[in-house]
Amino acid sequence: MRIDELVEGVLAREVAPAEVPTEDAWLALWRERRIATEDLEVMAALGGAFADRLAWVFLSGYQATIYRCFPDLSRGEGFTSFVNTEDRSGELPPAELTGEGAARRLNGWKGWLAASDHVERLLVSARQERTPFVVLPRDTPGVRIQSRDASSYLPELTQGRVEFADVEVTDDRLTGDESTFPTFRVGEGAYIRVALGAFMLAHARRLEASSTLVADALAVLYAAVGCVRQPMPSTSSLIAAHAADRAVQRLIPDFEALLAERDPALLERWMRDRRLVTGASERLAERAAEALG
Repeated sequence: MRIDELVEGVLAREVAPAEVPTEDAWLALWRERRIATEDLEVMAALGGAFADRLAWVFLSGYQATIYRCFPDLSRGEGFTSFVNTEDRSGELPPAELTGEGAARRLNGWKGWLAASDHVERLLVSARQERTPFVVLPRDTPGVRIQSRDASSYLPELTQGRVEFADVEVTDDRLTGDESTFPTFRVGEGAYIRVALGAFMLAHARRLEASSTLVADALAVLYAAVGCVRQPMPSTSSLIAAHAADRAVQRLIPDFEALLAERDPALLERWMRDRRLVTGASERLAERAAEALG
């Protein structure tokens, strides 16, 4: 599917939001629709168009970002997580990759894991913000995932931490290079905005919004698509990410007014998780300014 075909489907209400209250149900939809097999911009947008809450907008953009950062990674039907953050409490030892060849081992902890109940594959940084990454199926011996109680933010997304206990790491499990982290920093916000643009467009059509609001939502989607089509990292991608975010922020008041009038339940979920939409704006503006010198 091409992005233009997806847009036509959304405008015709042939591709529309589904009721998906749990991560288990979202994984079932993700697999049934074979979303992970699509081109990355379509992967993010298709997930966003089906989403009925921001947790799935995040997860759709997040999956596309991971495949952008690791282009040689095989496409799985399920979820893959980018596992980088160390335990912030300082109580648990950070992950550490030691040794070479047959003696290489991964030990320690990572403090945050997305989709912890259902993730099928982990991409684990050797240390926070450092390559190489280690590709590990969740059932790898020595990998122990602990899910936490639901967060107040994106509560439908299961989240947890993971311990690595003498995990054997062969050469073929190593991946990532010097471009991985810079690409992730640009790509995550950009692909989430692709998913968000499709989400806003699909709900605008579902709720029979004005043609002006629909046009503005479509402009958000195409601005974000324009960003992810840039080389990453690059000055153009940073400027385009800022431009896409500005389009999002301009649309928010009208979109929230639409939800208040026609879908208060969605508005409640939206307001609870709104910082996914607004929280990165200042950082995106700063990165764009730095890129221009």
